[in-house]
Amino acid sequence: MSRLSKFMHGYALVFAAVLAVGETLVIFKTNKYWPLSLDDYLAVLTLAGLALASKKSPRFLALTPSVWAFVAGNLYAMLFTRLDPVHGSGERIGLLVVALSAAVAGFIGAVRVWHSNNTNNN
Repeated sequence: MSRLSKFMHGYALVFAAVLAVGETLVIFKTNKYWPLSLDDYLAVLTLAGLALASKKSPRFLALTPSVWAFVAGNLYAMLFTRLDPVHGSGERIGLLVVALSAAVAGFIGAVRVWHSNNTNNN
């Protein structure tokens, strides 16, 4: 397993854990309708599952760009919904910017892992 793959393995696990804890705190501390969190929890499980499976085969990390893109898309939508000047709440904007940046970094890292796996196999 390359250094990048090892890093992305740990990064994905930490990101998934932080996202799961953050989403759970939001559910408990706000009046968020909990089924709206199901997609986030599915993304967390998928990302963590692929990262854990990558210990047996690093190729599993090459499947994560789609999960990272999904998470980044959710965070992007959440951020700009909150920034809406008419209906936006303006809540947790800084946290969403950090989370979105981390998800984009995860996507870029996952694409690099995917690219290196495909380059090494040809």
